[in-house]
Amino acid sequence: MSSIEMRLKNPRRMVCGVAAAMADKFDWSCMWTRVAWMVFTLLNPAMTLLVYFALALLMEKWDA
Repeated sequence: MSSIEMRLKNPRRMVCGVAAAMADKFDWSCMWTRVAWMVFTLLNPAMTLLVYFALALLMEKWDA
C-alpha cells in the first residue's frame, strides 16, 4: 500500500497533473486531492472530464 501512497503524494506525476496543481495552489494535500478526483471520475466521468479540461486551460491564469 505504501507504493500507491507514494505515487499519489508525488506532485511530479503526470497522471492527475491538474489535481496536483490545484493542491499546490490551494495548499491542499496532493494525495487527497487526487483521491477526490478519482472518486468524482467514478461517479460522473463525463462531467469530471469536462471540468478537468476547463481547469487545465484556466489553471495558469487563475490566482489563488
